[in-house]
Amino acid sequence: MTTTTTHQNLDTTTTPSAAPRSSALKARRALLVATPVLAGGFLVLGAAADPAAGIAGEKMLEIYIDNPGPLQWKSTGYHWAYAFLAAPALLAAGYVKGRGAWLATIAAVLGFLGMTTLPGMLITDWYAAGIGHEFGLEGTLAVEAHMQDTMWGIVGFGLPAFFGTALCLPLITIALSRAGRMPWWSVAVVVAAYAAFLIGSATVIAASVAAVLLTAYAVLLARATRQA
Repeated sequence: MTTTTTHQNLDTTTTPSAAPRSSALKARRALLVATPVLAGGFLVLGAAADPAAGIAGEKMLEIYIDNPGPLQWKSTGYHWAYAFLAAPALLAAGYVKGRGAWLATIAAVLGFLGMTTLPGMLITDWYAAGIGHEFGLEGTLAVEAHMQDTMWGIVGFGLPAFFGTALCLPLITIALSRAGRMPWWSVAVVVAAYAAFLIGSATVIAASVAAVLLTAYAVLLARATRQA
């Protein structure tokens, strides 16, 4: 009697692998797949709103001081673009098991560092414009020079912001490739998106090309995460 009951229990028990994916897991995967697309969209928003796109130095500051309205949209767009750009490194790490697992862990840490530094640093645009409005371009330049000369924290924020954002997405892509979830050439899509935006000096055209490439990357992510 005991043996029969045991067999019945084993036959009617649903294994974890056979359990249907919950709505929460589906939503988490949908967010992961959407993040590159959202990053590309906000890159285009930031570039389109930037009153000094493709311009650097003092001329850029002068334009920002004179155009605080568009500047706010520019900084807001890039804030969310950089945040969503780092998100896949955190959300996709759990899909990498076995080969590439350590690389995925490193990518997740770098993604965390990038997400918690670079997006917030966009607020300095508004401070620069506000100081310039009250004290002129000379005031903005003086404050920036003082901060760079006396405050080590700028480098403390800048290094993880740069390296975290630059490396997290390529590394998680390589990790997914090593795990057999993505084609080996997938990292080239990420690098091309970065290159298009930077080489194009963050213009609308450059951001649009990057957005198209990031959308293609989202398709690769969708295929890579069909099964946990």
